[in-house]
Amino acid sequence: MNLLAESKHYIVYSEYETVILQIKESQRKIQIGDFYGDPQMAVISEDETFCVMCGCGVILYYLREPFKEYEYHIQTEQWKEWGRNEKEIWIESIECIHNKTVEFVTEYGQNIIINVGDDKIKEREIF
Repeated sequence: MNLLAESKHYIVYSEYETVILQIKESQRKIQIGDFYGDPQMAVISEDETFCVMCGCGVILYYLREPFKEYEYHIQTEQWKEWGRNEKEIWIESIECIHNKTVEFVTEYGQNIIINVGDDKIKEREIF
């Protein structure tokens, strides 16, 4: 078990390539991600509305019911993905700027900003 992030109500950890969310109060465990080559890190937003994981791409998982288990190639309102399919991008670091924006750095040193509240992940590059 590799601890990736922790907040007041949640723990996020990985076991090999799988990312698990544990809800502290109920001890419920949900698979919220899966990464080729293992996840690099995760961040939980300050208001605990989402978790972002990275490695080969990014998965943004919303921390709300029904807490669906992650599945490849599924579109759902529970999670969004970036840089994991046609165009795989390795992410070196990730940071929540505030409760609706996440910044991450790619393997090539490129800074990308994601707006979390949008229907689709919208990115803009920062140099």
